Amino acid sequence: MSPPPPPPLMKVRKLSSFIADKRPREDDNDPSSPSPLSWLPDELVLQCLLRVPKTYDLNLSYVSKTLRSLVRSPDLHRLRSSLPKNSIYVYFRGEKTLEPKQYWFTLRQIQSSKPEIEYQLIPVNNLPSHPFMYHSSAIAVGSEIFFVGGSSKPSSDLWILDTRSGELSQGPSMKVARTCDSVVGVINGKIHMIGGCLNKKIQVEVYDPKTRSWTVGEGPDERFRLRLITMTQLTASLGWNVYSAETAKINVYNARQGGRLETVKMPSDVVWCMCVVADLLYAYYFREGLMWLDAKRKIWKRVIGVGCNDLKALGVKFHDAVMAEYNGKLAILWPEAEGNHLDRTEIRIRCALIALDWVGDGMRERIEWSGTVAEMPDNYSFHKIFVVSG
Repeated sequence: MSPPPPPPLMKVRKLSSFIADKRPREDDNDPSSPSPLSWLPDELVLQCLLRVPKTYDLNLSYVSKTLRSLVRSPDLHRLRSSLPKNSIYVYFRGEKTLEPKQYWFTLRQIQSSKPEIEYQLIPVNNLPSHPFMYHSSAIAVGSEIFFVGGSSKPSSDLWILDTRSGELSQGPSMKVARTCDSVVGVINGKIHMIGGCLNKKIQVEVYDPKTRSWTVGEGPDERFRLRLITMTQLTASLGWNVYSAETAKINVYNARQGGRLETVKMPSDVVWCMCVVADLLYAYYFREGLMWLDAKRKIWKRVIGVGCNDLKALGVKFHDAVMAEYNGKLAILWPEAEGNHLDRTEIRIRCALIALDWVGDGMRERIEWSGTVAEMPDNYSFHKIFVVSG
């Protein structure tokens, strides 16, 4: 008996039409019919889906019930969350100069004679310093850092820093000049510049690093436009949303819903740090401590575990700290100084790496490592922190 014939090529073409963002005809859209990927183990299909941008999830869900289930599965979410975010770049500014200069460092694991794992902030000498880095909005995508807009003086400039080569190049200008009051976020690999300008027609511009071009994005409705001018630089991106902290609330810009802008209440008025780790938004509040956002219910929940008290015991100065994702963990860096500031010449930079794990429907923290990662001149201070692909 001869073996059964392989699936017809028509199905392959049908799948590729979805990847190309083309929905098939209604008579072809039968989720009960087998797709070509149904012949493969789920583990292999998940590895394939991992290499497809999240923007195609909705289209893929039309192919078959199996793909619909896998696209929505926590396994795919876990795999996407585990994609490498293994390099933290921090730049400090020297404050006692007329034009602040940037000093670049990266967090690295080092060889140590001690049994404990040690980390250090290593100077990165091949990354340049330029005044616009201090005055502009900045964000990382992949291995590149993008500096956009101006400070109090609006600018349409875009500068691109390749952290692998150290090369700095100028990109295409925005259509509208913006100040550092802009909110900047990354949605599906594209940079969204929101607000920071007086142009009512072009409130949002979107930069695609692949095509190296700007397009006009969906702007929020009129009643929210003035709020964009007052937003702070404490921002984070997650899914289709860009979160930005304001007094007593978090503003949420949703690119998928036509630029809709909504708010999420904060448990208190003061939030020191905010970042995303493994597809969850975390913030450190002055009174409540470390919390995470339940995005569906739009409420903040306290991170549980003895680590909450341990952070206080470590003496973390969150009003001067920065935090970011590092290899799936939460990295917190803060300055620690001793003695009178008039006599002091150096400060220590301390770091804590925190593992975050689900316990039921809550999140538990556990400090995996803490220690001194660098000694800096006293006039250095944190300016920005970036997470890039190594």
